[in-house]
Amino acid sequence: MPSYRHEEDVVGKAFSWKLARRMFVYLKPYKWRLVVGLFLLIVSNSLHVLSPLFIGIAIDKYIKNLDFAGLGWIVLAILFLQLTRLFADFCKSVVLLDTSQFIMRDIRIQIFEHFQTLQMSYFDKNPVGRLMTRITSDVDAIGEFLSGSIVTVLSNIFTTLFTFVMLFSLDYRLAFITITVMPFMLGAMTVFAHYAQKLYRDVKIKMAKVNAFLQESITGVMDIQVANRQKVNQRMCHEVTHELFVAQLRSIVNYTLFFQSIDLLETVALGLLIWYGSKLILINTLTEGLVVAFAQYVREFYGSIHEISDRFNDMQTAMASSERIFTVLDEKITITEKPDALEFPGKSKGEVSFEGVHFAYNPGAPVLKGIDFEVKQGEKIALVGPTGAGKSSIISLLSRLYDIQTGDIKIDGHSIYDLTLDSLRRQISVVLQHPFIFSGPLIENITMLSPISREQAKDAARLVGAEDFILKLPDGYDTIMTERGSTLSVGQRQLLSFARAIAHDPSILVLDEATSSIDTASEMLIQEAMQRMMSGRTSIVIAHRLSTIKDANQVLVIGNGKIVERGTHDQLLRMDGVYKRLYELQFKGQEA
Repeated sequence: MPSYRHEEDVVGKAFSWKLARRMFVYLKPYKWRLVVGLFLLIVSNSLHVLSPLFIGIAIDKYIKNLDFAGLGWIVLAILFLQLTRLFADFCKSVVLLDTSQFIMRDIRIQIFEHFQTLQMSYFDKNPVGRLMTRITSDVDAIGEFLSGSIVTVLSNIFTTLFTFVMLFSLDYRLAFITITVMPFMLGAMTVFAHYAQKLYRDVKIKMAKVNAFLQESITGVMDIQVANRQKVNQRMCHEVTHELFVAQLRSIVNYTLFFQSIDLLETVALGLLIWYGSKLILINTLTEGLVVAFAQYVREFYGSIHEISDRFNDMQTAMASSERIFTVLDEKITITEKPDALEFPGKSKGEVSFEGVHFAYNPGAPVLKGIDFEVKQGEKIALVGPTGAGKSSIISLLSRLYDIQTGDIKIDGHSIYDLTLDSLRRQISVVLQHPFIFSGPLIENITMLSPISREQAKDAARLVGAEDFILKLPDGYDTIMTERGSTLSVGQRQLLSFARAIAHDPSILVLDEATSSIDTASEMLIQEAMQRMMSGRTSIVIAHRLSTIKDANQVLVIGNGKIVERGTHDQLLRMDGVYKRLYELQFKGQEA
């Protein structure tokens, strides 16, 4: 099986100050909320720590002396103390939980905005599922850490410190006796943390392996059934899930042994307290109420340490998630504007020129090698050639989805690298082979929520012939589209994408194999729509079908990253070269 170790499997230290400092940046806008929350936390914990002291006083001063009136007052005091603590605890939880939600919102927005500005090369290398995890599960892990783990840890740290102070202030002899087990507890915590980190890493790797296997199997279920390999996949499923089961079982055993050892040490500490405290009571140097209060403080002290240790896994998860998030946010944006970038002066005439363009997606593997061509205003140029020749790369460079290594690309004589991205992309509309239809009203799939009026959108739909099928839909232009427009046919989705392109009134229209997925019956309708779209506009067309190439002002034949032939359809056929061979293979049967 292939390796499934990606950045999802990042497992660092249980707590990293470097990562924590970066997370604390998100706390700054809410510092006063945090101050209030921490104040309430201190108040709540202080009141909680005072309760055993009141119980000790109740035993020594009122119960032993049968002072029921005084006992009533002390019970009311304890009740008031607890109600006040609960109110402070409730306010603290509301303040800190709300703050964590604000922080999660801010992180998600920042990641999304960063995704929107990253270059396409980043998305070429990172699967969508992995990026979705950054903005969902990883942010949730940080939110859980901020709202749950860190509050619990801080609360228990305060409780530990308060109880430690109370132990020594009540009786230093008992305090020394009860902390004699601390070295053993610290040793257990060290061993636990060491093994927990290794086991946690193993569980994450095995979980990633299971998720990858399930995603692949569910996505390819049709091929699995056709190939009759269900039993093979079932066996593989048993293998990967058993590996995860064993890894999780080891982690559970490690946690169970650790927490049982903590409980054992706490019991030993209480035993030592009762033994030594009883001796002091017998010689009248200690009271029963003090021993009872001390026992409660010991349980609070070791219970707090228990709670802090219990949050180890959550802290480790949050650190790993924050590291993955910051890796995304640290990704450098390479498609940028110059500080003095120009706003395109009005609407472009649509004159395009490529001048000695060299481009590579990866260093040392050139895709385009010295591309030179010019498209005049209103002309139609066609790009043809075998798959992988570099045709789609050319049109991607025009919108600056990628940047070239050498050469220049100009629109109306302006280098596209001197223009703002917004004003450049306003001049160009691109229709892809598989257009993306967004969930929501159909009309918004035409306007794309830009300042285009409803009537402009309808005019565009009429122009490309899309209104005929739109008006037959249940709610016409307001029909809600399902995910990726699954309720529309391929041809209807393509017409909708044509309307979207025309509604924005571009100077330059780019069609990237826009008819390759269309059946023969729909082709005539699509071709008519394309002709209306391209009328009066500069058009760059990547296509294999004769009907979209034959009337082009110029056809460029791309091969191995270079323009190997250029001319009109008739000129290229007379040249008896690459284009003629492509024509004979792909188009001659259609003409016949």
